[in-house]
Amino acid sequence: MNVPPFDVAETDRLLTTTRSVRRRLDLDRPVPPEVVREALEVAVQAPTANNHQNWRWLVITDPAVKAKLAEMIRSSWTFHRNDIWTNAGRRRNDAAARRTYASALALTETLESVPVLVIPCVLGRPPDIAAINEAWRVRMADKVPEDPGHLVRHGETRASIFYGSIFPAIWSFQLALRSRGLGSTITCLHVPHEREVGRLLGIPSGVTQVCMIPVAYTVGTDFRPADRYSAEERTYWERWGS
Repeated sequence: MNVPPFDVAETDRLLTTTRSVRRRLDLDRPVPPEVVREALEVAVQAPTANNHQNWRWLVITDPAVKAKLAEMIRSSWTFHRNDIWTNAGRRRNDAAARRTYASALALTETLESVPVLVIPCVLGRPPDIAAINEAWRVRMADKVPEDPGHLVRHGETRASIFYGSIFPAIWSFQLALRSRGLGSTITCLHVPHEREVGRLLGIPSGVTQVCMIPVAYTVGTDFRPADRYSAEERTYWERWGS
């Protein structure tokens, strides 16, 4: 009899109840630095392309710095809100969409009070897909038409590797937080102010700020699986649409 190496029920409970927590973050309970360090040590065990491990993590607890970041994020939210509300069409009248909107709004209003903000970064800048593909096209220009290299596009691969090497670690970080009674979410609203944030925090211009993760203990622990379409409804086997 094959015995699973983990308690599958408990593992699945962790995976299916790790939610994006915005309104249920405990803004009054301090988060010990050692808890964040433990979760980050779990995070860096995540897979990374070619074992580059080119992630960096910036942890922010200074109230004055958090207030400045919150101000920038509220500025971005104003434009983001107008954009999604305009482009969302009928979804803006959907109850789930309204809840998500209200939750995101609540976070922008309280961000400076969240005990810890973490900015995951990647050394280097995102690949320029078009430029990489054009450089490859030029390189292949003197090859015979039958050369299979003409069919290759490296730009998309590089972009997939770039972000695919950090988001598994981000998710592991969030799971590790959840297992310790903390909540988190991913927000990218500081990214439009990347240069200003870089100057504020001393982040070099050659480093990409991928997102921001607010971290706090949660108000209550009764998180449930989200209302999702079943995988069966959204999964194809062997061929798209089949």
